[in-house]
Amino acid sequence: MLIKRIASICFAIAFLMAIVLFAGVGTNYVSKPTARIIFMISGATALILNLFNFQASKQNPVFSLVYWFGSVILFTGLIFQFKHWPYHQVLVLSGLGITGVSFFLSPTLLTGETDKSDVLDDPSNQA
Repeated sequence: MLIKRIASICFAIAFLMAIVLFAGVGTNYVSKPTARIIFMISGATALILNLFNFQASKQNPVFSLVYWFGSVILFTGLIFQFKHWPYHQVLVLSGLGITGVSFFLSPTLLTGETDKSDVLDDPSNQA
């Protein structure tokens, strides 16, 4: 639980630094080079802490794995962009695509089990 809270705080800090970097808001308080370093450190810390914790998630394990794989690729692409290395656009778009695909992975699609407890006319729910 403590690891999850620390990871959430690190994600929030990384998100704030992303706003500074991409929108230019808050550059009076934090310079862009400092925001880059804070973004990289806090984002990497949050990803690593969540990767240690992803099996304890309430989500489907395949969803979690695909989601975090896409997030790592996206984060790597952002680092490439900050460093002006080649292929940053490919990495960012691939990471966004993989993360987006993870939201279409339903638990019933992956496990084959169906939860009919919320179906109104299910005969097993009638008393």
